[in-house]
Amino acid sequence: MPRLRVTDLRAADEDEIDSRLDAIRKEMSTEGPDPAHGCGLDMRLTLLPGRRARLRSSTSLLIIDGWSSGVFYRDLFALASDYNAVLAPLEVDFGDYATTLEGLPETEQWRADRDWWWERLDDFPLPPALPLTADPAEVRPTLMGTRQAVLEAKRWAALREQCARHGVTPSAAMFAAFSTAVARACGHRRFLLNTLQLNRLPLHPDVPRLVGAFSSTVLMPVALPDSPVFADLAADAQRNLGEALAHNLVTGVEVSRELGRRRGTRRPVAPVVFQSTLGVDAALGSEVPHSAGPLGTIDLRSHHQQLRTPQVALEVRLFELRDELVVVFSLVEEIFAAVNVDRMFHDVMGIVTSLVDEGGWSARVILPEALDAPEEETEGGRLSVPAVSAPATADEAGVPRDGTEREIARRWAALLGCSVADRAADFFGLGGDSLLAVRMLGALARDGVAQVTPRRFLERPTVAGLAAAIREGAGDRP
Repeated sequence: MPRLRVTDLRAADEDEIDSRLDAIRKEMSTEGPDPAHGCGLDMRLTLLPGRRARLRSSTSLLIIDGWSSGVFYRDLFALASDYNAVLAPLEVDFGDYATTLEGLPETEQWRADRDWWWERLDDFPLPPALPLTADPAEVRPTLMGTRQAVLEAKRWAALREQCARHGVTPSAAMFAAFSTAVARACGHRRFLLNTLQLNRLPLHPDVPRLVGAFSSTVLMPVALPDSPVFADLAADAQRNLGEALAHNLVTGVEVSRELGRRRGTRRPVAPVVFQSTLGVDAALGSEVPHSAGPLGTIDLRSHHQQLRTPQVALEVRLFELRDELVVVFSLVEEIFAAVNVDRMFHDVMGIVTSLVDEGGWSARVILPEALDAPEEETEGGRLSVPAVSAPATADEAGVPRDGTEREIARRWAALLGCSVADRAADFFGLGGDSLLAVRMLGALARDGVAQVTPRRFLERPTVAGLAAAIREGAGDRP
């Protein structure tokens, strides 16, 4: 169960308040809750002078998505507003939903969706060739950088009206705007983006009221035409997103895993992400309330979001707050030049602002001449350069030789759903990806087998290599 931690600063001076608030934000931003070892939710309440308070929450994305966040806070404030309130009981929970999904791969529809994706994978482009200042594999960020801007309510309402007039959703228009800015930043018009979609299958009437990690990624190849008008870009985005979402029984994680296997890379295949929860308030039938009953009014003027997401280099998030549009960039600051990020963010906001009026939709969009990124390297590297597979190890092929290797082979077979009979078998060649690798290493640690770091595992991701790492760790123990 989560435990609310309260800090009382009602008697503190302004300097102490600022210092303590900054310290709490830093701690919650860098040391998020781990649901594998406890509650996945951390909530803090700081009492301030003048009958004010600040509420903060840190939540693992393993247990919640954007829709669930809306459900959670509406339920929370409903209970805070009325101590006698009783929420309608749920007939199913997230565990029931997850268990039901386990049978999807046995269905004909799932296999049809898989075939649809698999037939297209070999033609998928690389991610956008955004210029880098460092190799993403070499940096260890503790916090993602942020850029944030707001489109006020009146102009956001006008933009939504323009979307309706052109027959597209606001999310499709924003995807087209982001794709345009990315193309200008990387210098070519064809690339692969990752989108995060709210993906709740209508398996039961209570599913919309559940809190859980329902969202899934969808890989979106982008190929922008030469000198289009923006209305056409938005219409193309709507059509392409709709077609991909019509085959949503196969998750983006499964598609990414297969794409990485075909390309022989262990690095993220789509590290530039688009996420939109526009329309969630309307779908839920309400927004975050203005009042919390006896606790007073809810002031969102100091609202702040901070994200830490593995395998993501750059992500744009779009959501509504008090009838305004909020646009946020989250990125690994260590791998990009700040001036390039600022330019791309201002470009996104410039396009968004232009769409308030009809002229922004009918204007020609200036895009790079090149369809694909040039093959030559740039100084500092590019995000789209595919990772070279790790060099072959000296592991001798053959059946596992001892109990440790046999235990690893058994675990890998259960995790990956395939036979593992060769001690030189590569984890990623068997269909594994970095998320499964982290899960596998975490299970080894929880079961008391060994603590092996991801970096050490990646040096030699074979049955024999992991067994050697486990023996090295055992030898280091007193």
